[in-house]
Order: sequence, then C-alpha cells, then structure tokens
Amino acid sequence: MVTYPALVGKILAQQREVHGVKQGDFAAALGLSQSAYSRLESGDSVLNLAQLRKAAIQLGVPPSKILNWADNCEAQLRLQGVEVLSEKPDNPAAIAIGLGLLAALLMSAR
Repeated sequence: MVTYPALVGKILAQQREVHGVKQGDFAAALGLSQSAYSRLESGDSVLNLAQLRKAAIQLGVPPSKILNWADNCEAQLRLQGVEVLSEKPDNPAAIAIGLGLLAALLMSAR
C-alpha cells in the first residue's frame, strides 16, 4: 500500500530531478526548510494548496498537472494490486513495499 500524499511527493521529487533542481533549492522556493520539504517528498507530511501551487510554478506546469500525474500513477498501481490510501496507516512495512513499487513504476516511465 501507498498513500496519495506519498504519490504526490514522489511525483514532485521526480519532476524536480528532471529539472535538475536540488532539493534544498526547491524547498527554499516553496518557503520551506530542506528537511520539511523532504518530508513532503517522502509522504510523511501533506502538501497544502499554497505549496502545491508554488511547486507547480517552479516546475512550469499547472497544479492540476501534478495531480493528474499522481492520479495516473494511482491507476497504474491499482492495476498492479497496490492499495492507495488517502491517509497514512499504522503499518510502515506495507507503506515501504508500496513506495518501492511506486519508485519502480516511476523509474520505468523515464
């Protein structure tokens, strides 16, 4: 299983890397510390709408594009039998497995 905030975080991480932006620089553009932004990318924290908008501006896409990418990843993961949750459950091992599958899915899309 994986959480939707983790999907969005992995999308942001992937797109940030595609644009060649370091995590600390991207965090600063969003008005966050590097450690706070790292928690967003890992899905440990939830992105708010203002942060989503700022991230989208940095990536040169509308916020809806980021959510569409996450929705597409969710659909692909569900086809593979991965449960996508709205919130973080109390089972860290299941989350780790889901994040591993998500990483593999994103790497195959490159």
